[in-house]
Amino acid sequence: MGTAFRKPMRSCTASTKTRSAKASGTIDPTMPDELAEHLDALARDDCYRVDAVLKDGALETTQRVYFVGANGAEQGPYVRKYLDSDAGLGTAYERMWKAQRAGRRFLHLPRIVDCYAAGEKRAVVMEYVRGETLADVLYRCDPSVALACDVFPRLCEAVAELHEGFDPPIIHRDLKPSNIMLSKDSLTIIDFGISRTFDDAADEDTRHFGTRAYAPPEQFGYGQTDVRSDVYALGMLLYFCLTEKTPDAKARRGGFRDPRIPEAFRRIVAHATAFDPAQRYASVTELRDAFLAAATEPGDTPRAPGRKPRTRFGALLARVPFKLGVAWDVVLACLFVLFCVVAVGSTVDPSSGSAQYAAAPLWLRGVSYGSLVLLIIGPVLFLVSDRRPLARIVPSLARVSIERDMAVCFVAFLIGLTVFALSGQLFVVE
Repeated sequence: MGTAFRKPMRSCTASTKTRSAKASGTIDPTMPDELAEHLDALARDDCYRVDAVLKDGALETTQRVYFVGANGAEQGPYVRKYLDSDAGLGTAYERMWKAQRAGRRFLHLPRIVDCYAAGEKRAVVMEYVRGETLADVLYRCDPSVALACDVFPRLCEAVAELHEGFDPPIIHRDLKPSNIMLSKDSLTIIDFGISRTFDDAADEDTRHFGTRAYAPPEQFGYGQTDVRSDVYALGMLLYFCLTEKTPDAKARRGGFRDPRIPEAFRRIVAHATAFDPAQRYASVTELRDAFLAAATEPGDTPRAPGRKPRTRFGALLARVPFKLGVAWDVVLACLFVLFCVVAVGSTVDPSSGSAQYAAAPLWLRGVSYGSLVLLIIGPVLFLVSDRRPLARIVPSLARVSIERDMAVCFVAFLIGLTVFALSGQLFVVE
């Protein structure tokens, strides 16, 4: 994301003409339109080498690809998506592509390289956006008013590009932490697969998609989505920036009250996420202006764009690829299971141990091995684990500092060492 976007060395259109000509000598002008489009799509697909499949679902396939030039040189990476046209997916990409081809530039939207029909799918090739997701930034920096004041106005401006930069406006419909990419000096919205064009003649959406925690009620059959639907999602994202918690029914019933949320911001979240769209802010710009006004109210935390990582270790950990962290945690989990199996086996069948150990009662052997595995080995493995995958499973872990983890694990280690030593003395007595 931090690198400047470059056009491919050679356009897919040029490659299409060359490769189609090689296949058939020349393109027959009487060729049926559907067949011509099919051959054109195949030639465009051949322009790219698939490096990895990032997502493979019934309605969408996402790949990381590299453009291959006529001389074999590669450029990239890029993202290529195949979206189900029959489900109405991907229309926003086509509008963005046409706007960018007409010379328009957007600060917060990805650059679309190509957009074409591929059978029943809509193929889209775009820049590969680098950076951290909003969820990763919150994990690394901790939720705070300062972080919200840094990110939220820019996020509103990004969504405003969709609403105000197109007529009729594009409604994203899937704004969530994983679809917001941040780097040092930029913010980019990604994943427009279920985005749609506002239609004032429609009573409700014909397709109901979205992430339930951030999607408004009308997105699931209560009416048609419009710009206020994205206002709803932005309100939920503001709550996330201030608490690092996924908004749920309990939070909504409680009026989004939380010790970490200033009252002025709480009112903004509640206003933006009203059940009735008519009760929400009428536009993203209105929401942003209300937020900026609240940020300067006396008594509230002053606006401060600076961010402090939890620790130097936390900042270093954020650079480690998430998938590598998952693999590391799997290895540690396997080691822990192995230790548990050995401990249980040695407790139940102590024949391989010393005579004193074999003569000890079962409960004493269990206490000895249990303290070794659970209170000594377990805390050590936890401290060297990657907390990011674990925080996805147990969100409360993300709010616990590494210093507190170390203190708790150190206490557990001392208790385990003491119990293990005392049980060893009892073996001698027995």
